[in-house]
Amino acid sequence: MKTLSVKSIAAIALVATMGVSAPAVAFADSTTTSTSATTTTAGVSARAAATAWVTWHKTWVAYVDGLRSIRLTYRASVDTSRAAFLTAQAVATTPAEHQAARAAFEASLVTDLNARIAAITAAGDPPSPPAGYNGTAYVEGIQAANVAFRASIVAAQTVYSQSISTATTAWDRRAARLTYELAVGNAIVVRSTALEVLGAPPTHPGQPS
Repeated sequence: MKTLSVKSIAAIALVATMGVSAPAVAFADSTTTSTSATTTTAGVSARAAATAWVTWHKTWVAYVDGLRSIRLTYRASVDTSRAAFLTAQAVATTPAEHQAARAAFEASLVTDLNARIAAITAAGDPPSPPAGYNGTAYVEGIQAANVAFRASIVAAQTVYSQSISTATTAWDRRAARLTYELAVGNAIVVRSTALEVLGAPPTHPGQPS
């Protein structure tokens, strides 16, 4: 039984960091003022509208922070699994003990990955921005690209986890890794293309359009 390579582990952990586009600071800026005494009502309405954007933005930041927390938890669990594996390998003296250490490591990694998949699924979709703002469509485009990307990665990782769990030979495990890496590569290309199509962000996001 051949253990997962460091490269494979790193690839899985790296993907966990993607699809988490942090809301730009600029998107929190949504002030609208009125200098005319005859437009007080309009000014109040504009400020109320701006408040709706700011309130939403805070929920988006909280959502992204939650995804980051999932990523950090996953990476920490992988580090713990690897440390336990290295410790077991260090004290192993027979081929059977080395093989048992590798098997336990792979099982632990599958458990770590399944926990991440469950957490990402439970997080659901990000909060949608309020309609009628300069930047609404742009944010929706970013979110759609990230949601689609995460869905593709979760699907790929689910297949990978199942394949590794049932693999009986080194080739089975290698084939599972290659299939996973191909799926990740395709997902990255699709996400990059979607973000590129969006173009430059709006210059005054958060203001009523």
